Amino acid sequence: MKRVLYFAAATLMIIAGSATFGVSQSQPLGDYARAAKKAKAGSAKSSKTYDNDTMPDKGTVNVVGAAAAEPDNKDAASSATSGEKTDASQTPEMKAGQSAEDRGKAESEWKQKIDDQKGKVDLLSREVDVLQRERQVKQADFYSSTARAVQNARGFDEEDAKYKQQIADKQKALDDAKAKLSEMQENARKAGVPSSERGE
Repeated sequence: MKRVLYFAAATLMIIAGSATFGVSQSQPLGDYARAAKKAKAGSAKSSKTYDNDTMPDKGTVNVVGAAAAEPDNKDAASSATSGEKTDASQTPEMKAGQSAEDRGKAESEWKQKIDDQKGKVDLLSREVDVLQRERQVKQADFYSSTARAVQNARGFDEEDAKYKQQIADKQKALDDAKAKLSEMQENARKAGVPSSERGE
């Protein structure tokens, strides 16, 4: 009985001591808030914040971005338009003041492009998985036969190197496709396409 009583008293003293130690070591909330405010005031603002005070009173606000400058001479204009035709056909335009029908059409074009790229990413991902599984199956098949592994210890090395190269190539293509997808989604966001249409 005495042991239980001593054990309970010791436990209570340990708990009380740790609670007191924890309270004495913590920084008061007010001091922490002041330090955080100083740190925040010390850092420079990296982006411009728009509110009612900073918005222009006159003129229009461009939500899409800056307009492209027109070339001065016609030769440059014709060469620029021929180079931009393929790019313009690839990126649907969303402009301020655009009709609801044109805006919906542009949004659906963005959605279609993004969905097509997602399909490519999914296909490449499946191909990488299939190649990895095939390599594992071939490797397991080779090493499952002890006699074959002992007689020809380097027999699987050449085939394994080929599989590893194919997997690396597919993985690189997959990474490029993912980068292109994220770039498309970012361009769609900048163009003003809602997140539901961007597939994010």
